Amino acid sequence: MAQTSYDLLIVGTGPAGMTAALYGQRLGLRTVVFGDVPGGSLYMIDRLSNFPGFIDGIAGMELGAKMFQQAQAEGAHFSMSRLERLKFAEGVFHGGEADGQTCSAATALVATGRVPTRLAVPGANLKGVHFCSVCDGPLYRNQNATLAVVGSDNAAAQHAITLARIAKRVLFIHRSAKTKMDAGQAALLARQENVEMHPETEIVGLNGLDRLAALVIQQRQGRPYEMPVDGLFLAVGWRPNTDLIDFQLAKTPNGYLKTDVALMTSLPGLFAAGDVRDTELWQVLTACADGARAAKAAAAYLARQAST
Repeated sequence: MAQTSYDLLIVGTGPAGMTAALYGQRLGLRTVVFGDVPGGSLYMIDRLSNFPGFIDGIAGMELGAKMFQQAQAEGAHFSMSRLERLKFAEGVFHGGEADGQTCSAATALVATGRVPTRLAVPGANLKGVHFCSVCDGPLYRNQNATLAVVGSDNAAAQHAITLARIAKRVLFIHRSAKTKMDAGQAALLARQENVEMHPETEIVGLNGLDRLAALVIQQRQGRPYEMPVDGLFLAVGWRPNTDLIDFQLAKTPNGYLKTDVALMTSLPGLFAAGDVRDTELWQVLTACADGARAAKAAAAYLARQAST
């Protein structure tokens, strides 16, 4: 079986991976990228309003497509398939492409982001439970639907704002007394007349035969009761997407990859960028910055290896 050699193998087609591919190519690194969704989780963002250069905002899917086109035009090779396992043997990183071909690289970058978590309650796997309002919200168009959003951060607010244009009624449910969203998102959410806020409220169960029909909710010091809904959109937490890594790495207690100042992990030659690594800010802009820094660090690492 033929094997192609690269300088940098990138896992992830989100903002961090796309930026790293662009910078890697511009730094003279032969770069291969694994991932089947250009832009990664950007497709879940209806409109990105805090990315510099777009005064009126930009749809996440559009921004992801532009990033992909730019990296591709620079010469990065895109496998357009997900990497099942990132392997490391004899000082080289290995990956397999969809057509059965394999590739190797002297350095690699993990930019696989985070994945949303489910509610740990009875009925959590019923149909009608969603994670992406942009993708699944249109399923409820013209149905006079009542939809619920669970969470308290900017992602939850974005869900509610998107769904407010589709549903007759949107329930915004969060356990704390105050939300964790920033002031701009809070102000925008407050202008949605069909969004109802339900603070200090927790979902303790989901009811329905095959499909979600009602939430079982409980307010502080109150009794559980049912609230009929047509759909539920979750923004209750995230976990780093590191399942494909086939070797041991240093991680935080929550599973995020630990990196040094050059964004290198505990394995020399392996870098991490974006939401998958230990960071204080999970934003598109900071993911892009990580990607650029990691590509530059990979080039410097290769130069040091060549000189020894």
